[in-house]
Amino acid sequence: MTRLLLAGASALPFFILPALSATAHAETVTAGAMESDETIVITGERRDALSDALAEKARRPGNVDVVPAEEFQDRYTTTFRDALALTPGVIMQPSAGEDGRLSIRGSGLAQNVHLRGVEVLLGGVPMNAADGFGDLQEFDLLFASHVDVLKGGNAYRVGSATLGGAISVETLTAKSVATPHAIRAEAGSFGTSRLHARASRDFGRFDILVAGTWQRQDGFRDHAQQNNERAYINLGYQWSDAAETRVGIFYNDVDQELVGSVSLETALEQPAMGNYGAISQDWQRDIDSLRAYTTTTIELGTGKLTFGGTAAQRDLYHPVPVFLIQEAEDYSGFLRYDGDGSIAGRPAEWSIGTRLRDTTNNADVYLNFSGAIGPQITDSVQKSASAELYGEGRIELTPGLWAIAAASWLDTRRDFENSNDASLNAETSFSHLSPKVGLLYEASETIQLFANASASYEPPTFLDLTQGGVAGFQPIEAQDAVSYEAGARGSIGDVSFEAALYRQQIEGEFVAFTTTPGIPAAIFNAGDTIHQGAEIFASWKAVGTDGGLSVTPQVSWTWNDFSFDGDAIYSNNRLAGMPEHFGRLQVVFERDRFRVTPNITVQAGDNFLDYANTSDVPGYELYGVEASWDVSPDITLFVEGRNLTDEGYALNYSTLADASDPAANLDVFVPGEGRAVYGGIRLGFGGSR
Repeated sequence: MTRLLLAGASALPFFILPALSATAHAETVTAGAMESDETIVITGERRDALSDALAEKARRPGNVDVVPAEEFQDRYTTTFRDALALTPGVIMQPSAGEDGRLSIRGSGLAQNVHLRGVEVLLGGVPMNAADGFGDLQEFDLLFASHVDVLKGGNAYRVGSATLGGAISVETLTAKSVATPHAIRAEAGSFGTSRLHARASRDFGRFDILVAGTWQRQDGFRDHAQQNNERAYINLGYQWSDAAETRVGIFYNDVDQELVGSVSLETALEQPAMGNYGAISQDWQRDIDSLRAYTTTTIELGTGKLTFGGTAAQRDLYHPVPVFLIQEAEDYSGFLRYDGDGSIAGRPAEWSIGTRLRDTTNNADVYLNFSGAIGPQITDSVQKSASAELYGEGRIELTPGLWAIAAASWLDTRRDFENSNDASLNAETSFSHLSPKVGLLYEASETIQLFANASASYEPPTFLDLTQGGVAGFQPIEAQDAVSYEAGARGSIGDVSFEAALYRQQIEGEFVAFTTTPGIPAAIFNAGDTIHQGAEIFASWKAVGTDGGLSVTPQVSWTWNDFSFDGDAIYSNNRLAGMPEHFGRLQVVFERDRFRVTPNITVQAGDNFLDYANTSDVPGYELYGVEASWDVSPDITLFVEGRNLTDEGYALNYSTLADASDPAANLDVFVPGEGRAVYGGIRLGFGGSR
């Protein structure tokens, strides 16, 4: 019945819109906020959604970021580390391909692969499963028009109440691209090649865009080859001036070898070397997936109604020390209403919404005999379902001062059936109400001050409860936290900036330590922990006296201070998994159609491997440069150099309990790539819009 309801959400527009379109009419929404402090030159795809995202940023009482594709289109972008290089508070540590540890304000420390503590939305629709699990390999950032980063409690407005918040990838449509057709070709180090093509047609009320990417890479390390094919289709139909339906379809055929982790010495001195077990057992992570979503928006006289749903099929072939073979189906439905008006004579805005999700995962585990499938040890069905209700209200208390209150309710369940051992069958459920309050003050036409307090709540995923799928339910509790944030954003003359301080008090934080390389780490609940830190971004644009050359220094800096709070074993030790300092400095030199950007990425300070704080992972400085030349309005050549000094460094690692223990396995490091050069060409044709 749940799936019928979810699937029915997709069909609703085709029954109700013909009637509504005759009476619905467009409304004008007054944001009540300053104009964006950001100056973004859109030289590629034009999109109304970007303007909407910047306006929405100005309404948030917290540190959020909007990153247009222009900021990463002239580099070899495959991961959020590439796309969000200048976004403070977000740290991505790739492990293989697009996968890795994605952390916002210390979320997901327990896991150095896959998604934890951050929700990812594609076209405004969540791609995480009902238990919160998500896979970073199932989308292509070349399909994006821009990326919204909603840190922590700033994601309440889209229904997410996780510790890290949400990353929303707004995808391209036929109505938003600058040229109907485009081709992008790239090649570079480590046998890298990528071809991307796009075609679109806008018929007026109906529009369609089709895009595809083919990618191949031998890899910097042994046994790290990739062969990936991804496709994306977007269709839109405008029922009237006030009603529109969009349908998006994503297809992924991902074949990626896994090279495994090594010792710190090997990572620094022989980084191209692979893990012997990974090579001999032929570790891989191959995914075939098909995901479709639909979103319908209706502008009403009293507000805006948005609804839709998703359906996804995903097959996983994943030999590590054991074979993980899975077939999963995801369904979801959502409904949201946004309105504005006045309360007690003061301008006000409000939103209320609900989301339903259902996931069934047929998860089998087999022994791995030198790359061949051995006897089956687990035959299970993992079922999860969740229902969420959220709402937010904004009111202008006095001119320029807005108060915001929000709440999110989550009810979710897990049902585990093991055909090999019925004694392991189990079910559990979690529910929680997470509130939020905030203030937003427009100190001037170009500067905003903000502060907020919010709660977050994360139930364990099946990966946690079954310890990687090889056990029955373990006594893992939900992680919940209270977060506080204060900061400012805006511009002063030619300088734009954003700055925020935050503190999170967490109960039951998910922590992990590795016992066997390649097996997902055992997950536990810590006692009380504290995350606190700072996020700063600044940009200054100076134009030469002749008006031709512009020089724009930009800096992004993240300070992390994550620790236990009076733990019985670890006292007030720092939490493992994340560096104390992480930042990027770049200077953009631009004249006419030429652009050159030297840059440096720095990781420094304490970065402990273990919770006992006996081993510190060394930091690094990576020097790079990007350059591009607009041959014509529709042709651009670009080149990028990374790690120009060929420094050996540890990019990612699994956390340990005590690295000084003689029995500890220290082969937990993923080396960063050596010196690399990538280059390509972007072509647009078919006329401009």
